[in-house]
Amino acid sequence: MTVTANAQSHPHEEDHREHLMFDPRPRGEMNDMVMESMHTTSWKFWVVAGFLTVVVLVCLFAVWGYMISEGLGITGLRRPNYWGAFIVNLVFWIGISHAGTFVSALLRVFKAEFRRPFTRAAELMTTFGLATAGLTIFLHLGRVWRAYWMFPYPNQRGLWPNFHSPLMWDFLAINTYLLASTMYLFLPLIPDMAMARDRSEGWRKKAYRILALGFRGTEGEWTHLHKAMGIFAYAILPVMFSVHTIVAWDFAVATRPIWNSTIYGPYFVIGALLSGIGAVGMVLAVVRGTMKNMKYFIRPEHFDALGKLLLIISMSWAYFFFNDYIIQWYGGDGITRFLLAFHEEGPAG
Repeated sequence: MTVTANAQSHPHEEDHREHLMFDPRPRGEMNDMVMESMHTTSWKFWVVAGFLTVVVLVCLFAVWGYMISEGLGITGLRRPNYWGAFIVNLVFWIGISHAGTFVSALLRVFKAEFRRPFTRAAELMTTFGLATAGLTIFLHLGRVWRAYWMFPYPNQRGLWPNFHSPLMWDFLAINTYLLASTMYLFLPLIPDMAMARDRSEGWRKKAYRILALGFRGTEGEWTHLHKAMGIFAYAILPVMFSVHTIVAWDFAVATRPIWNSTIYGPYFVIGALLSGIGAVGMVLAVVRGTMKNMKYFIRPEHFDALGKLLLIISMSWAYFFFNDYIIQWYGGDGITRFLLAFHEEGPAG
């Protein structure tokens, strides 16, 4: 690593600069390192990509096709249990997607500069997590060919979406969050696409030229871009909280005992952040270990910062976890008291 003359005269200053993640390398050299990792693809990547493609095709045509032909009953969804693995996957993937927005937008608002090397991975995880969550809704429909009934459009049959259905709440919330997070992901990508455009050839150069939207790096373009990213950073945070609160309402408005709790909204949000930040750390570990030159950009200091953030979120989650039981205990309705007593004493008691 290149060290400045001032750092050479003071050896302890070099360690301090590395700890604060200041980088002495020229920007052009770092851009070349990034492009080298993008243009270098080993056979291991294609093996993993091929295996995952086969898994997706088998699950899509064999498993999902069998479920459509035989009905949702094969998954264990039958009266009175209408929710099962699908709703668990929906909550999981929406929760995973929240960390990208939280890590990127919140740290951008607070101007935490250590976020820069891993915000892109977090934002991508948000977009793909939401896409997977949206797919789960169609899986849960059963008669997926009638999914267009959920879209609020004028029709001659007098059929309109039932906005009392939690499926409609999820549909609207996920689509709103997906649109906002995709735009929030794409805006910071514009300068990177311009950099890749100037360092690529052939079809890659044409693709990056389209995605860069003519960005040339002028002062006016940077000013407008920073203003847009600042607006989206502030705007997407309440969208993030509202989306998982709506998912929590799926359970809270149900007539099932113990689910109708007022703590579910913040409890689900904190749980989503906890699982999502853990997923960000796992993604960063995979990227750092498999992509060339990424160890230079993703350093132990980043994992240390994520670990501290994860510790704070886990303490908040522990509070809401026990608070959920406290509310049910002091609520005192008959069914809840019976279930709690049954849990403590067992069938014999």
